[in-house]
Amino acid sequence: MRLVISLIIVSLSLAACSNLSKSASTLRHNYLAITSPGISMDETIPLIKKKIKPEGSLLIREGIPCLDKEEIQHQKGAHSIRVNLGWYYWGTVNTPVYGEWCFNDNKKLIDIIIYKAIDDRTNGY
Repeated sequence: MRLVISLIIVSLSLAACSNLSKSASTLRHNYLAITSPGISMDETIPLIKKKIKPEGSLLIREGIPCLDKEEIQHQKGAHSIRVNLGWYYWGTVNTPVYGEWCFNDNKKLIDIIIYKAIDDRTNGY
């Protein structure tokens, strides 16, 4: 009986995290539909907490731009919010997923960057 209950709990946990297994571009598109470009940093925070419901920390970084991991020398915006979105299993590997909401000088959203820790380009994130 304990085994059955444990399997049910694990299955529910994996199902809850399965949304994060989508591609980074799909997640970015979905999150941009919730936090539309042009909204303020102050408006973005409650939307992330209530509609995206990250499983990890949310760090507000005033004066720190987003870093495009594909082009390290390229920074986006002037301010950012870094979010530990959660994790999913890829086979037997626990894969954390992170997002950065990028804001301009006026603290208006300009872009979102999504990273998965299994991606070698995100080492040191």
